[in-house]
Amino acid sequence: MAIALGIGALVAPARAAFLLRTPLSRTAGEDPSVSAACPAAGDARWDGTLVRASLTNMDPARFPAATLCQTEIRVGAVTSKGIAFVLAPSENCLPAVDVTTISMQEAGTAKAGDKALIKIKCTVGGVRHQTQWAGTF
Repeated sequence: MAIALGIGALVAPARAAFLLRTPLSRTAGEDPSVSAACPAAGDARWDGTLVRASLTNMDPARFPAATLCQTEIRVGAVTSKGIAFVLAPSENCLPAVDVTTISMQEAGTAKAGDKALIKIKCTVGGVRHQTQWAGTF
């Protein structure tokens, strides 16, 4: 029995890589997904040291990497603005296609009940595209 408890103690920290994690859901604006078969997805995490948030699988035609967009990511008390999009292969989509992703990673803390928010506004060819995603730890 003591050996089983010891093994469990060694395994538990590996599963606890993120102390807090929450999926983000679209709360306002348009669906930024590159396609229905490759939906946008976001989440926020805290590992005890770093606060992270990301939104991926966005349509690069509406949310392009090379365009200046207004972006804001907040997780608890940590806020970052003006984060650029990155063009990368899609995640969990077959076939893989090019998508844009936004992510933040900052030193900070988070606790249960803290809110996470991603706000994006882009103007492409005179058309404004915006989306907002949120979640709560």
